[in-house]
Amino acid sequence: MPDVGTPAARRLDSAPPSAKVHDAERTQGPWSTMPSHHRVRATVTLLALAALVVAASSDYVVQRGDTLAKIAAEHGTTVTALAEANGISNPNLIYVGQELVIPDQANMAGGEPIIHVVAPGETLAQISRKYSTTVGALVETNRLSNPNLVRIGQRLTIPGGAATAPHDPGRTHTVRRGETLASIAAKYGTTVEELMSVNGLTDPSLIFVGTRLRIEGPPAFVAGEAKTEASHTVAKGETLAAIARRYGTTVRALADSNGIADPNRIYVGQVLTVPGAGWVCPVPGARYFNDWGFPRSGGRSHEGNDLFAPWGTVVRAPVSGYVEQITGTIGGKQFRLKGDDGVVYIGSHMAVFGASGRVTAGTILGEVGDTGNAKGSAPHIHFEIHPGGGPAVNPFPTLQKYGC
Repeated sequence: MPDVGTPAARRLDSAPPSAKVHDAERTQGPWSTMPSHHRVRATVTLLALAALVVAASSDYVVQRGDTLAKIAAEHGTTVTALAEANGISNPNLIYVGQELVIPDQANMAGGEPIIHVVAPGETLAQISRKYSTTVGALVETNRLSNPNLVRIGQRLTIPGGAATAPHDPGRTHTVRRGETLASIAAKYGTTVEELMSVNGLTDPSLIFVGTRLRIEGPPAFVAGEAKTEASHTVAKGETLAAIARRYGTTVRALADSNGIADPNRIYVGQVLTVPGAGWVCPVPGARYFNDWGFPRSGGRSHEGNDLFAPWGTVVRAPVSGYVEQITGTIGGKQFRLKGDDGVVYIGSHMAVFGASGRVTAGTILGEVGDTGNAKGSAPHIHFEIHPGGGPAVNPFPTLQKYGC
């Protein structure tokens, strides 16, 4: 539209009144002739109707930068519910412009939000696993500025009402100076053998101050043998016999599967198919001990075992499955493997990433390092095991069973 001082504007001002009215009706319709107080009332009505239309819609169009966790938090639902409602097989894969159906969480959770009161030693990661949600969703829903800082007694709203009940870890005991397994067992009316079984302990005389022990529950979890095909890249100095021992198979089986006529002739870089491979040590030859439950900053406890090895030592997939690569301030370069055995395996602090997506047991997922909050420490991999994708369990019994 021309400025008021232009010749065109002056010509319009000098036109007959009937011409100006006709022009206004042509461009704006009867709205312009409506009295001002009626226009205000009509505007309010239209805005209210628009709000009702938006509220009634159950669809959401994915915007740039969106994640399923963010959308779930904004709409009071969960990633799982969104994925199921929209037939999404990979929750990490959505695209800009995609239309999503937002499930009615009020009906799913009875309309009542679930509030979680933070207990001593709890972290957002633990709480998110209890309610089948994510740390990101908890942060978004509760507007937390620091996901690493929650306080005892803090009330957290669980995104989408989280219709599933929280996991109950049972009674626990934090080891104090001077205590023994025998004294702890006597205090709780149990036995040393029971404490060893549920906590995956192998030496009754070796416990550490600050360790959180389970008092009751099922025996410590041990990952089963996922007999699936694996792959192995021959390293310098390796023999077929050594490779066979690593994967719980035989030289003959390796030779037959790879068409090797002379078992004594393999070469560096050769990729071998490993038939019927069992559970593979994530960091072969690593140094480790049962540091599960050790105290950590902020009242946390150690939810894995640290596998120490020289910088650059390869990290392998313990079973076949699907690998996701994640980079964060705490875990650094981290792999998350959804195993074909129904277990989720997590390895943190890698120096570099390796393979991702669909992998077989033994595939190189990265190299040992000190990324994330392990910067400056001895190179290692923080290794976790989550049966069924649920709460972490002590990896030590599994590592011991397979001679890692």
